[in-house]
Amino acid sequence: MKIMQKPELRKGPWVEEEDELLSNAVAVLGDRRWDALAKLSGLRRSGKSCRLRWLNYLRPNLKHDKISPDEEKIISELHEKWGNKWSMIARRLPGRTDNEIKNYWRSRLRKKGLVEKEWSANNSSWVFSLWG
Repeated sequence: MKIMQKPELRKGPWVEEEDELLSNAVAVLGDRRWDALAKLSGLRRSGKSCRLRWLNYLRPNLKHDKISPDEEKIISELHEKWGNKWSMIARRLPGRTDNEIKNYWRSRLRKKGLVEKEWSANNSSWVFSLWG
């Protein structure tokens, strides 16, 4: 009896050829059913990896420039209103991802000296506290 092994999934940085394969697959198959898309496209990546690459880097409507002062104002206002609800905030900023907004918020606060990153031994996680 012959046992077929699954090809090992590739991890690490994406290369341009993979981005092209993924973009072509999404153009033909749509941006749903990521596990099937990953297999049918010939990519040796997981469906989750394909979904994240598409949503965070390759989607045609993504903005790749710096967050503008107007966008920063919107982020600040919505963060004050909703807290760390990054997906909700991202829905108000077309072309921006929730992860991009979260990273911007945290790095912006750190640069301005408003966030102190502390290790919490109690729950083994990072705690971000405001001070100033």
